[in-house]
Amino acid sequence: MKLRIPRLPPNERLTRIACLLALVALPLMVWSVFDPTVWPVLLALSVGQGLGTLSFVLFLVAVGRDLHLRRKAVAADTSAK
Repeated sequence: MKLRIPRLPPNERLTRIACLLALVALPLMVWSVFDPTVWPVLLALSVGQGLGTLSFVLFLVAVGRDLHLRRKAVAADTSAK
């Protein structure tokens, strides 16, 4: 049985989505620092951390795919010589 991985957007779009998620998560984290009451801290620890983690994972996926494509290109180039 072959594992089917869903098709992801191109690396540039993944990186843009990762940056957007990070820019949404960062103010939530900063808000909890300046207003240390229950709701800002709760939002920072749940929503902010979730968005930041998702942003980091998307960035790692984009970097991993880029490295994989580069290795494939180098291997094809060396085998062609």
